[in-house]
Amino acid sequence: MLATLEAQRLLEEGQFTDIDYIYTTNIPQEMQDNTDKTIALITDVNTTLDLEGNNTFYGVRHAVEIQLFYKFDLPDDFDMDAFELSLYRFFKENHWSITDIREHTVDPDTLQVTAVFYVAQEKLV
Repeated sequence: MLATLEAQRLLEEGQFTDIDYIYTTNIPQEMQDNTDKTIALITDVNTTLDLEGNNTFYGVRHAVEIQLFYKFDLPDDFDMDAFELSLYRFFKENHWSITDIREHTVDPDTLQVTAVFYVAQEKLV
């Protein structure tokens, strides 16, 4: 299964009620201007092989990017930092590693606050 789909399934199983929609690869056209929902977008970053002698490999490492587009009307008591930490912990507990966390920015098209982090999963093959 593609790593993007595995990450999507994992987030759905985690039942993070603060995420309204989870998409892979791209956000559907009809949702691109939506600022009333918090959306997670999961995209493929890279795949690397763990090599050994004779040009063979024993493992594969998949990395994905997770972008969060926060809705405009977040509750006043919503703690963005605590929410994101819970996402990192959840991925870590499910055998993914957190490889990078980027600063919060404002999406230039929708003006939503966004957060981006990268996770990776290693598998023996």
